[in-house]
Amino acid sequence: MTALHDLIARFARIGATDDGGVCRLAGTARDKEARDLFLHEIADRGLVPRIDAIGNLFGVAMLAPASTDVVMTGSHLDSQPTGGRYDGVFGVLAGILAVEAVRERCRANPGAARRNLAVVNWTNEEGARFQPSLTGSSVFAGALSLKDAYACSDAEGVTLGEALSAIGYCGTTPLEHNPVGYVELHVEQGDRLEQAAGDIAAVSGAWMTRKISVMFEGDYSHTGPMPMALRRDALRAAARAIEALYQEVASETAGAHASAARISVHPNSPNVVAGRVRVWFEIRHEAEAVVSAISDRFLKRIERESGEIGVGLSIAADERRAGTVLDPGGVALVLSAAADLGFKAMTFKTITGHDALAIQKSVPSSLIFVPSQGGLSHNPREFTAPAALDKGYAVLTEVLWRMVTAKA
Repeated sequence: MTALHDLIARFARIGATDDGGVCRLAGTARDKEARDLFLHEIADRGLVPRIDAIGNLFGVAMLAPASTDVVMTGSHLDSQPTGGRYDGVFGVLAGILAVEAVRERCRANPGAARRNLAVVNWTNEEGARFQPSLTGSSVFAGALSLKDAYACSDAEGVTLGEALSAIGYCGTTPLEHNPVGYVELHVEQGDRLEQAAGDIAAVSGAWMTRKISVMFEGDYSHTGPMPMALRRDALRAAARAIEALYQEVASETAGAHASAARISVHPNSPNVVAGRVRVWFEIRHEAEAVVSAISDRFLKRIERESGEIGVGLSIAADERRAGTVLDPGGVALVLSAAADLGFKAMTFKTITGHDALAIQKSVPSSLIFVPSQGGLSHNPREFTAPAALDKGYAVLTEVLWRMVTAKA
């Protein structure tokens, strides 16, 4: 679909990096530029714009003015620092085109629509600059207070509330309608569809994730004269802990995924033994018991091993995201639509977090995947073939049509 590919290319120029990727962190000038362009696209299509207090941006198609109900679709425009051009933005842009297509179909079938339809860009899905991730969708779902969301701060001490205010996206026009369903279209960010030569995945739920931020407390000293036996090197303890996590995951042999993807070192000087280090760890698995077993064993181990070299530790944050079950009716609807369109569809759980998982807490939600070549994501080289994008768009449009016209 040419219009979809042209839109993706236009948005990819906002925050474009030299290696072909996209860096568009939440609350930055690049985020504002993407939001402004999306708002322009909403206006061009005659949709009703709405921006709520956390900056979630909606475009509403009034398909059934007598109804207060609305079906939503969308994703996010923010990216990781090493992002690609499809992650998140695909669902937003396919979403606005699908809303337009369903509206035209409703005009050709007067009286068919029983609900209204909206496309949405959720604020700070990625969590690259502000934690936690899924911020805007969590506020919308009532799982995170607006006050706490505003208070999230980046590495420079700037809060999300301040950043949104600076770019003009602390909105005052919340969505007035009653959301009765949400559908998110996304690239898989893994290789299961590709390996199975599948076209579409109807995602049934999500793995459990535990995110633990650990502070290692040693002592500062000169890297030269301080005797080795007397050093309390927090960075050494952190390094041992990172390796320990990988060892614990391997010993479990349960197929868990884990990482230590962020580290903060103080004073971060080449001539000072690090006295304070913070590391962000995470463990993911379908079964909560597996995540708990690995993480609990890991924490006990690193406390003991850090103590052996004179370094203390404390838990700065410990977030447990339970495995989520998405709307079973939505799974069946996606599979049915895909089959009717002649596409090969399958069902599995997502390993990654998505706004649909947050929205499911208050609104029945569905998540549709299309293949990611090589399973690559959060990488400038992420790629999904144009034909695969078109199939995802076709399924999304059909699902939305059935949702807004269903009698019950």
